[in-house]
Amino acid sequence: MDRQIVEVEKLQFNIAEQWVEISLPVKEGIEPLLPSFVPFVGKAPTGINMMCSLQVVYENIDPDFSSIRLMDAIGVVGNRFRLLEMEKSYAVELQMVENGPWSRLVCNKYFTEGYAYVDINNQHLGEILSAFMMVMFAQSAILHKMILIHASVVVNDGIGYAFLGKSGTGKSTHSSLWLRYLESFELLNDDNPAIRIGEDGEVYVYGTPWSGKTPCYKNRKARLGGLVRLEQAPANSFYRESGVTAILALLPGCSSMRWNNKLYMSMVDILEIIVRKVPVGRLKCLPNKEAALLCYSELKRLN
Repeated sequence: MDRQIVEVEKLQFNIAEQWVEISLPVKEGIEPLLPSFVPFVGKAPTGINMMCSLQVVYENIDPDFSSIRLMDAIGVVGNRFRLLEMEKSYAVELQMVENGPWSRLVCNKYFTEGYAYVDINNQHLGEILSAFMMVMFAQSAILHKMILIHASVVVNDGIGYAFLGKSGTGKSTHSSLWLRYLESFELLNDDNPAIRIGEDGEVYVYGTPWSGKTPCYKNRKARLGGLVRLEQAPANSFYRESGVTAILALLPGCSSMRWNNKLYMSMVDILEIIVRKVPVGRLKCLPNKEAALLCYSELKRLN
């Protein structure tokens, strides 16, 4: 694959009513490189500050073994994902396939500005840039009363309902039950929606360019009508969570940076506001119609 390096092009996207930017020195076009970002492309109004901006640099790198390693995971994103801390910055190193080339994202402490060092001819370039932007978005969003959360979201009549749980719990399956058995529902996002406290004090859920294996990239928002943590069980039952238990039900699904005290505490503050304004439940369930109907009826009652 041969990519032509050209004069830097600034691509701007409006995601969850915030502007982000990628400076890309390659002539390829948004659709083939970042197809999930196409519904969010736009031009920011004059004078608007970017929530986060990423400058792409085409440079082969070797993995860094000298910095403090905060996280080293296999299979989370690509083959291997590492988070490193330096004196004034963080770095994310990503290897998409075993024995493949490494890419590195270097960000300031609040992930508002970053540089992506990548191989120009890496066949996974689009996936790498999308992953780096998700990391930056998830952390910088916290400074704007917003979190990125691992959940599946369905919407109806301007109201969204988000389902959380451990990987393999059945979030997508539960969403599909709502779509099948409840009238006029549709999928907003199936993996990483954004939740934001609006200027009017309401809590909203947004579609994003990141939706896991389900191609659902909608530049839309809905008022958040409920958050439900799912657990597999031999029978269906619904419990309301409140206060600290509600926060603990949501916390594992948040894209949190627990090593950065300001970001982490700001995220907890956001969660405290969310659980005061939005019903939070725990659904122990089977993957059946009755579970969807029970969950919906309980959330409607709580609202």
